[in-house]
Amino acid sequence: MARKLPARSVAVPKPMGVNFCGEPVPVESGAVAHNLSMALMRNVASQNHLINFRRRAIAQYFPIIEPILKKHRIPDDFKYLAVVESGLKADAVSHKGATGYWQLMPETADELGLKRNDKVDERKDLLKSTDAACRYLRILYRNLGSWTMVAAAYNGGIGRMQSHMKKQQQSNYYFLSMNAETSDYLYKIVAVKEFFQFPGQYLTNNLMASTGNSYERERAEAIAKGLIPAEEPEPVGLAIEPKESLELRFETASVDSLLGTLSKLKASNAVLFKGEVEAELIKPGKVAVGQTWEFKLTKDVVIGDQKLGKNDVLYATVDDVDRQSGQIFLRSTKLVADVDKKSYKLTLICLNPQTGLAGVPLPKADQLKPGGRTWAVSWKVL
Repeated sequence: MARKLPARSVAVPKPMGVNFCGEPVPVESGAVAHNLSMALMRNVASQNHLINFRRRAIAQYFPIIEPILKKHRIPDDFKYLAVVESGLKADAVSHKGATGYWQLMPETADELGLKRNDKVDERKDLLKSTDAACRYLRILYRNLGSWTMVAAAYNGGIGRMQSHMKKQQQSNYYFLSMNAETSDYLYKIVAVKEFFQFPGQYLTNNLMASTGNSYERERAEAIAKGLIPAEEPEPVGLAIEPKESLELRFETASVDSLLGTLSKLKASNAVLFKGEVEAELIKPGKVAVGQTWEFKLTKDVVIGDQKLGKNDVLYATVDDVDRQSGQIFLRSTKLVADVDKKSYKLTLICLNPQTGLAGVPLPKADQLKPGGRTWAVSWKVL
């Protein structure tokens, strides 16, 4: 007689850990928490379809997409962008003419070298279109310096995103005022990521246990506003049976789902930092992707309720090096206080003060040598 295995606890990210490509989603803000909750609820309403779709994506599409993302040093989370863009359908076509898995416009496809004629459209080729999309994403990143903003620009256009940031003096996607489609875009991607990673949390029975009556009220409100359908759509297409290793197990969760946790958060206004952090290089690494460089703050600064002191150390990673333009792209995710040597998580990007964009001119040879000329750069909080 087979022994019944006990229910396995499923780890669900705490709200403060919700992220896209490692960049935080500020769910401590009431508006952000609400928007993400609504996106998650749309997934719940279509859970039967999404469960089958998730099986197909993991078995058939992600094994092709993931290695190409890795080859181009694009974060793995961008596979969910393709899910949102086309539902991973080769023949998906938007009303504007965007086509294929990555919904590339004709002009963009031509610039990226994809063939389009009466006989072939390589936007419908998963391998070639993913490679082209990765090259395009890398171009966007070199101009924006934030993967969240890259995803937003993929939807809304880089010129429009740069204009929004400049006019509103705001570099955080979640607090920009934009058109409805682009404003919802990242929430859709993060919600799909959440469902794909923790599907068992979003079966109705488990969700009801974590949210209680508030779930029914929120769902009724969403249906009344036309945000989600009253009836669950039927699965489309033939389900591909996954391998045994891909079998879904929907154990009872020992902790709240992310949606359940978000529903309990009180609305609050996030404190935004719009100033600059000045730091000078004290220990360079190699001029290569993945290398760690150390910087020292040159003055005291306050970010939210956290005070950073002069001589605190930033540990930065080289995200990219563009030899053609002579630029280096740096991101800092950790700070060590000079006074007590405590370590803090803090995500900043190195910006060119003249352009307001990510990417700064590479330091000169003598600035990389011990005792050489000072190389000081500006940083902004994501």
